[in-house]
Amino acid sequence: MIKNCFMDEQPDFFKDVFVDDEKIATIKALSRNDRSIIEKEAVTKQIKKGEIVIEVNSFKTQIVRMRLSLTGHKNVGWEFDREVTDENIGLLPDKYFNAIDVAINELENWDKEGISKN
Repeated sequence: MIKNCFMDEQPDFFKDVFVDDEKIATIKALSRNDRSIIEKEAVTKQIKKGEIVIEVNSFKTQIVRMRLSLTGHKNVGWEFDREVTDENIGLLPDKYFNAIDVAINELENWDKEGISKN
């Protein structure tokens, strides 16, 4: 039996996010399912003049990936006094928004490295 092979069983799947030495959140790496949700919510596909036109809303992409990284697992969330919602993520001051965004990017790089090592 193969054990401990799932992403959320790996030690680097979760990451604490700090700003000014204060923990503001714990995030998780994005799964394939999360990436599918991002595409569904932030990408539109239309047929115009017989061609498929794909439009990516980059701001919505950032917000949705943040929401998904901060929710969906018992070990994740943030330390703010509001619920994790798209609206509240969009209202974060830049220093907190950027810190979480950078941490998600770091986890995405870990995920790619982990996959390439296997």
